[in-house]
Amino acid sequence: MGDMIAISFVEGEVGVTLGALFRYFTTDVPLTIIGVTVSPSVDDPGLTIDINDDGTGVITALDASDLDVPGTWKSTHLGGAQTPISIAAGSVISFDANSAAANTRVGIIVYALVGAKNA
Repeated sequence: MGDMIAISFVEGEVGVTLGALFRYFTTDVPLTIIGVTVSPSVDDPGLTIDINDDGTGVITALDASDLDVPGTWKSTHLGGAQTPISIAAGSVISFDANSAAANTRVGIIVYALVGAKNA
């Protein structure tokens, strides 16, 4: 399968409502996203997460509403049904929170292969 990395972070704090572009970074190497897990700090009905590649949604409306049931997106690499997502070197990967309540923190783990490896 190649070299897999996990990009993990928690975002949000008291008094803040997460929204569009709540987190973003530029990747220096090509990546292939093969899995994502999202989990809120509390039940937050309607909360979904989008992952964007240079402003275009590549994984959208990932359910992050239930503290006890993490939202998952899995490519065929991990036994799921989704097509892996290739991200070019130099791309800006950004994250949006849709319908987030104030004070909700969201944990996100993105599993990716280093390089363009959709096969």
